[in-house]
Amino acid sequence: MRGSVVLIVAAFGCSACGSLLETDLPPSANYVLAPAPAAADSSAARSDADLSIGRPDLSPGLDTERIAVLKGRQLDYYRGAQWGGRATEVVQTMLVDSFEDQRLFRSVTAEQSRISSDYVLDVTVRDFQAEYAGDTAPTAHVTILGRLVRVADRQLVDTFAATAQNRAADNRMSAVAAAFEAAAQKVALELAQKTAATIAGDQAKLRAASDAEKSRR
Repeated sequence: MRGSVVLIVAAFGCSACGSLLETDLPPSANYVLAPAPAAADSSAARSDADLSIGRPDLSPGLDTERIAVLKGRQLDYYRGAQWGGRATEVVQTMLVDSFEDQRLFRSVTAEQSRISSDYVLDVTVRDFQAEYAGDTAPTAHVTILGRLVRVADRQLVDTFAATAQNRAADNRMSAVAAAFEAAAQKVALELAQKTAATIAGDQAKLRAASDAEKSRR
C-alpha cells in the first residue's frame, strides 16, 4: 500500500534528467541555500516579539541530505550531489537567517537553542524537490506550512502556508540549486511577513483585552 502512494526507485527513465541522476560527480558536491535578502518594501508589520522557529517536519522521502527529484509519483535523488546537511537543517537554518534579516522581530532563533521566546513557528515542509515534466529543465518546488504558537499559553494563533515554483535555467546541477534557492527565498520572505503580521495582530488583541480588564476593575 505504501509503495502505491510514493514509489522510491533507484533510477527512472527520463531523458531530460538522466544525465544528472547517473552522473559520476563526487559526493563532495554539496549545496546550501542563502537566506532571503531583506525585502525592499518596508511597510511590513513589525513587532518586538522574540520568535523561535522549530525543527521542520518533512514529507516522507525528503528528510535526507540527498536532493529529491520527482517525476509523476516517482521519487528519486540526484547522484553525486547533495545538500550541505539534512534537509531539516538546511531549511531551518535558511528560515532563521531569512527571518532575522527582515528585521521584523526583536530576535529570531532556532527552537533547540533553548532561548526563551514569545512565539514559536512550527514548520512542516510539504514540497522540497525538483520536478520534471517531459524533456525540459526541472522546476524547483518548495511549500512550507507554518503554525504560529503563543508560548505563554501554548495557544495556536494561526496557520498559514507559502509555496513557490521556480524553473531551472538549464538541466545542470548548479542551475537546479539556484532554482531551489530562489523558490526557498520567496517562501521564506512570504512566511516572515505573514508571521510578523499575525504576531502584530495578536499582540494588539492581547493589549486590548488587558486594557478592557483594567477598565473593569
